[in-house]
Amino acid sequence: MTTNDKTAEKRTVVDQLSFDTKTAKRVAYSQWEFTIVGPYEIEVCNASFGYLKDEHTYRVMIDEEGIPISCTCKGFEHYHSPSGRVGKHMLAVATVGGRTLLDAARDFSPHSTPSDNDSTTTAAEKLKADGGTATIDPEPDTCPNGYDLCDGPDGDVLPCFPCLETKDRNRM
Repeated sequence: MTTNDKTAEKRTVVDQLSFDTKTAKRVAYSQWEFTIVGPYEIEVCNASFGYLKDEHTYRVMIDEEGIPISCTCKGFEHYHSPSGRVGKHMLAVATVGGRTLLDAARDFSPHSTPSDNDSTTTAAEKLKADGGTATIDPEPDTCPNGYDLCDGPDGDVLPCFPCLETKDRNRM
């Protein structure tokens, strides 16, 4: 049998996997989190379990083409591997994670080169106060109702509700 090269190139990863409808539904109804932990290795977490999600975290291995080939869960060893079908974790990587996740796991390098930027800025440093002083508006309150943030009915700042009513009445 010969293969058509044009259609073979268009096949997606999902087209190359064998799975049943039940597995596809379980993937669709679950929430997934992915972490690339090494070359060709993706950590898959079923976040639908809430605070117990750490107990439902497994590792999926992919091949050079980005196709999931194994999983560390019990279901893969006992049910899916012998039948040639993929489990929900492997299917989640292929469908929910998609081509972007698979390519990133395939291209992952633990020995990445550092960038030219050698200064480190933490969130605390970015949010640090500049040491300036607070300024106080020297103008006295012009609100006839005594509100601090109101400039009265003719001011530039959004007036308080009583001044706003006065302003609207003056327009009529």
